[in-house]
Amino acid sequence: MSLADEMRADFRSVHSGLPSFVDIGGAHVAALISQGSLAETLDPGGFYNQHSLTVKLLRDELAELPRVGEIVHYNSIAYRINSISAKASVPIVVLECLQK
Repeated sequence: MSLADEMRADFRSVHSGLPSFVDIGGAHVAALISQGSLAETLDPGGFYNQHSLTVKLLRDELAELPRVGEIVHYNSIAYRINSISAKASVPIVVLECLQK
C-alpha cells in the first residue's frame, strides 16, 4: 500500500468517527473540519465577527480543484476560500476559508 493510499484510508477512518460534509461546486463532499479563530473585522459600518474554517477534502471526490474566492457551505454558513494547499503527491486538499 502506498503512502497516498494510507492517507486516503486514514481520512476515511477519521471521517467515519467525525462525519462532516461541505457543499462546494454543487457537490456534497465528505470533509474533515477544523473551526478556527474568531476575529473582529473593521467594516465601514463598524466591527463584525468573522470566523475561519479549515477544510480537508479527498482530491478523488472533487470533480475539479476548488479556486481561491470560491464559496464553501458548512452547516448552512457560507465561507470564502482564502488559500488552497493541493500538492500533487498528496491526496488531501486543504482549504483555508473565512466566513463570508
